[in-house]
Amino acid sequence: MIGFAYHAAMELRQLRSFVVLAEELHFRRAAERLGIAQPSLSQQLRRLEASLGVRLLERDRRRVALTPAGAALLEEARGVLTAADRAADAARGAAAGERGRLRLNLTRSLTGGLAGEIVERFRAQHPGVDLELDVGTSTLNAVALREDMIDVAFVRPPLLDDGIEVVELGREPMVCVVPTRHPLARRRAIRPEDVIGQPLVWWPEGHAPAPWRQMIAEVYGEDEDDWPPVARAEPEEERIVRAVASGSGISFIGLERSRSLRVPGAVYRRFAAPEPTMGIALAWRRGAETPALQRLREVAAEAAATRATQPPRRRATAPRSSPALARSRR
Repeated sequence: MIGFAYHAAMELRQLRSFVVLAEELHFRRAAERLGIAQPSLSQQLRRLEASLGVRLLERDRRRVALTPAGAALLEEARGVLTAADRAADAARGAAAGERGRLRLNLTRSLTGGLAGEIVERFRAQHPGVDLELDVGTSTLNAVALREDMIDVAFVRPPLLDDGIEVVELGREPMVCVVPTRHPLARRRAIRPEDVIGQPLVWWPEGHAPAPWRQMIAEVYGEDEDDWPPVARAEPEEERIVRAVASGSGISFIGLERSRSLRVPGAVYRRFAAPEPTMGIALAWRRGAETPALQRLREVAAEAAATRATQPPRRRATAPRSSPALARSRR
């Protein structure tokens, strides 16, 4: 871009007036397009010519024509104005939460279901926001929030951190994961007392201590003396289910995840009512809310409200090829 674009004395208003005048080559018509008085247009042109030190228009009583300098300016001025309009639109879009970047982390157990629905809704409703996705544990997501590595994250509540805002979006049932040849695989519904004494495959407590304890309590009760030791720890759901399939014990995962995670040798069984549940929450750094984050929170609230009004789905969650499922139907 030539030097005039950065001339301290030149204003965008003068450039806009010049472009319109160069297109019309008529002062009255140009002034009407701009919505200003003709003397004001003439004054802006004179100031622009004075700031550049060149004559831009030749004019007499019969005609107005561009000088070579004016023709060169017209070509460049249109690019400057287009860039200025684009920058202004970007600023307004960012202020409204319709432009910019939003760094969002999922958790390993919240890549689909409600979390996945919120992500897809947000992308559809706010395509101008660059949504950067990654996956981590609730604890790692909390660290990333505190260190300003991300803007928002899905987590399993409770998340006990004074520097982080958390809003719970809902709760989903936990299902029991059992080997296909286990006696519990023949049950249509499992009661908490049925799992007492069974070896437990679970994820490491350090991944998210508070949710870890809450989920255990949902199944075994609040008395920690009734909690079983963890026979085998695995870092994420697929490894947990594979460990169950190998005969290492039983486990529990979220209903939504169970609908997409199929591992030969393991089946899922719902609990009898009242079912144990696990929470789904959105978290962000306290005091660091942006317009784009506000739009995401609105989408999340809408999606959560929609889900809350839908009747629960009580269907078998084992693979159709599972012998245990076939036996349970007889």
